[in-house]
Amino acid sequence: MARPDVTVATVCGGSLALAMAGLLEGRTAVTHAQGMDVLEATGVTVVDARVVDDGDLVSAAGVTSGLDLGLHLLERSFGPRVAHAVEQLFQYERRGIVWRNAGLEPVAA
Repeated sequence: MARPDVTVATVCGGSLALAMAGLLEGRTAVTHAQGMDVLEATGVTVVDARVVDDGDLVSAAGVTSGLDLGLHLLERSFGPRVAHAVEQLFQYERRGIVWRNAGLEPVAA
């Protein structure tokens, strides 16, 4: 978490583990719906979204949201054509809105 050149991605309870270790205080993230109150209690700004992109921290809500997170990271790194090609390969269509940065500005998923 101390290396800004590394992006940390979490799925489901992964953000809770990082938050309980004190690594996410003041950050914006999401976790499984059953852990949102606990995540917020650790000083994290929680967003009820499938994927939250806070720069070098990208988190996904539940297990299936992990697919959306992976596709978002593909799009971020390699562009929408690559992400769309992988969607077609998986026969999966992304859902919901990706919330980006602490400003909570929605971007198309």
